Amino acid sequence: MHTSARAVTAGLLLSAFALTACTPFPPGARLLSPEPSDSASADAGETPEPADDAGSPPAEITFAAGAELDPALWTVGWDDRLMAADERFATSSPDDGNGSWAYLDGQTQCTIAFYQGAITDLELGADDRESTDNMLAAVLSTQIPGVTGADVSANASDDYVAQTTQKGTVDIRMVGGSGGAGGDEASWSEFGRTFGTLGTSLVVNVECPPGQDVATEVTDLLGNYLGIAVAPASG
Repeated sequence: MHTSARAVTAGLLLSAFALTACTPFPPGARLLSPEPSDSASADAGETPEPADDAGSPPAEITFAAGAELDPALWTVGWDDRLMAADERFATSSPDDGNGSWAYLDGQTQCTIAFYQGAITDLELGADDRESTDNMLAAVLSTQIPGVTGADVSANASDDYVAQTTQKGTVDIRMVGGSGGAGGDEASWSEFGRTFGTLGTSLVVNVECPPGQDVATEVTDLLGNYLGIAVAPASG
């Protein structure tokens, strides 16, 4: 059971890389459900429920429990419908059909960019925690040349996000720092999860301008706006 206070774990972000802002997300593979768009709240319909013949995924998808997800039964994707329905967030980059889209937070001017899909040549680790750290390193590598999964592991922290198709959680990893296009006083965070058995990575890049605390932004997003949908595979 998750008992740690999210404000505490999010507060660890700025102890990580203080080098540069994060890379735009790599071009990906398939678009997963739920399909995000600037009208996601109207188009997504009801949150998908697990099919009876598939049973249910684990209520707490820890990094170890990710091995229990059968790709013949389950798909995963970000559920951002609460963001799409809130006037606070404007679509800054619409869904490109390859798993990437982004919002601008009108209250803080932070950007929130999503990616979901496959990452080419990703090295899988012994479990989803190690695989996720390798994924975050791959995403960061164009802005932090030479960064490795081991570097991420040394600086990242564990957190979690709610499941939206049942009561439960999904473990994620997050890392962050300062600098980038917004200047030395800007701040950024990368968080997400690689599901090794599904061949799918979910990652979010948050970049905040000087004067805005990225840890506060991430805490708000994870606590009030974002979830992960674990839905039955179709076909």
